[in-house]
Amino acid sequence: MRHNLLSTALLASLLFTATASLAQLATPTAAGVVAGHTHLIVPDKAKHTALWQSLGGTVGKSGTLEYIAFPGMFILLREGKPEAPSIETSMNHVGFSVQDYAAYKAKLLAAGATIFYDNEKDGQILADLPDGVRVEVITDKAQAQPIVFHHSHEMAIDGKALQQWYINVFGAEAGERRGLPSAVIPGGRVDILSVREGQAAPRGSKGNAIDHIGFDVVDMNKFAEHIKSLGLKFDVEPRVREDIGLTIAFITDPAGTYIEVTQGLGQIR
Repeated sequence: MRHNLLSTALLASLLFTATASLAQLATPTAAGVVAGHTHLIVPDKAKHTALWQSLGGTVGKSGTLEYIAFPGMFILLREGKPEAPSIETSMNHVGFSVQDYAAYKAKLLAAGATIFYDNEKDGQILADLPDGVRVEVITDKAQAQPIVFHHSHEMAIDGKALQQWYINVFGAEAGERRGLPSAVIPGGRVDILSVREGQAAPRGSKGNAIDHIGFDVVDMNKFAEHIKSLGLKFDVEPRVREDIGLTIAFITDPAGTYIEVTQGLGQIR
């Protein structure tokens, strides 16, 4: 009996540790910023919660805040009808790094995704989930976890200018992936694809399948002072949300992607 109790306690401890690990954000930059969450609009919240769970997310709740946790990122869902799929917006898609290419291809198909790019040699998949969110999968067999959030992928008229905006505003580091500019922020870099010459700029993200992306800051007051020093303004000024235990604000980047800035998300376990 004692052995069974110890085994049960050990299992509970391991499950708690695994969940905490999944929910934990990366270490913030020197500027006190880390990638935090991606907020989707979906027509059926229960359906999409189960979908993201099937891809390796862990469901949790903090106050009234419900989330699906991946290493380095929280996926948040709001029930509603998105105005457009993500590929028609400035926030084109989100990317995950996985250990097992074949396993995640099978998971995507089982989730009802439409795979339109499938390159096993390079370990890359591009797929559209039901109801309009595009995802990219890249393979890293050496990573410790089955799936890790990797990047948000934006479309912009001027990719280099948008990269510089993220450097100025969020203290990102300049980087590149596949020859394209990136703004590297712990937990989820922003990769940028420039709109082809002659193409119209995509619509902004707000109200669409990927409504907004989020970054967590160590000190909202300090971040707000920084924004003011750059001559920028919030769309929504910082305010405390006691029901979810966060301080939140909103800003829009030059490409039209809506961004939520939070303080406190990194404390969720």
